[in-house]
Amino acid sequence: MIDPLLILTLLWLLWCAGHSLLAATAVKKRLRALSPLAPACYRLAYNLLALLSLVPILWWEARIGGAKILIWAGRWEMLRLLFWGGALGLAWGGARSYGLWSFLGLDCRRRQAQENPPSLRCDGVLAWTRHPWYLAGLLILWGRDLSLAQLVTAGLLSLYLILGAFWEERRLLALFGEAYEEYRLRVPMFIPWRWPLARRHGAGPGNHA
Repeated sequence: MIDPLLILTLLWLLWCAGHSLLAATAVKKRLRALSPLAPACYRLAYNLLALLSLVPILWWEARIGGAKILIWAGRWEMLRLLFWGGALGLAWGGARSYGLWSFLGLDCRRRQAQENPPSLRCDGVLAWTRHPWYLAGLLILWGRDLSLAQLVTAGLLSLYLILGAFWEERRLLALFGEAYEEYRLRVPMFIPWRWPLARRHGAGPGNHA
């Protein structure tokens, strides 16, 4: 009999591979050419597929169950609250900077009428950390009491988020060139340990599917 944790690992690896494949530029170009509506609605379809495909994986994780082996208790409870508070602030700041409606793909009609070129934003939360949503995801993953199955999930998704951030860095550097290189020198990748040197308004590293 196959180990349930191995099945969980394989499911997450398949999900991460599919998620990355559909975000690849070459794949997006091919799929967007299938229909006049595809370019405008690709992000919405991408997000819906990613969300729906999570259901069987999370169901399997819940079925494995098991006792919690990583528990935030006692003096550590305050750190957990800081994790969740930080995740909430980062998620809210990212939504303001990226444009949540656009990121979710719910602006299909506007995109169909006029596709604006991507722009680099360096203001708001993006003046503190280059990847606020990735960091928020990491804080949420580890700010929970975790069973062994959930620990496998947290570990795999943390690795995926970190690798995804590096992949996104390469894409944004190719897209914005010297402007993004200068932004990287001023703003940390994840942990906002440095006070912003300047406030700038403009094109933002914005996860464009």
